[in-house]
Amino acid sequence: MKKLLFISLAIILTLGTMSCSAQTKDKKKSVTSISKKVIVYYFHFTQRCNTCHAVEDNSKKAVEILYASQVKKGEYAFEGYNLDEAKSKELGKKLGVEGQTLLVTCGNKKEDITSQGFMYAHDFDKLKAEIKKAVDKVK
Repeated sequence: MKKLLFISLAIILTLGTMSCSAQTKDKKKSVTSISKKVIVYYFHFTQRCNTCHAVEDNSKKAVEILYASQVKKGEYAFEGYNLDEAKSKELGKKLGVEGQTLLVTCGNKKEDITSQGFMYAHDFDKLKAEIKKAVDKVK
């Protein structure tokens, strides 16, 4: 009986190591290219108040003024997305956004400036300064 148990155990161990070594060892590494493009995202919903519109309008204007040459070259961008739309919701999920958000990204770095965006929505100069600070952090 002990002999049968020993032989069974030996067979199981042998088969177990064979199946593990049968896997290919040459795994292809996936190379993910991280974009160095600076993007200021504004996520919102369909129903918006005046302040929500001001955050978007003034943020876009600030990016276009602060980084005119980089925007022209395609290195910087402002993008607005409606989270009530499926495509935008998908991007929001990818970036960890679930509600109204003003987000500055570059590669895998991101800076959430939603609070500052709403606080200074109607004060263009202060909002512009907050956007510049956030861009400097992620760049």
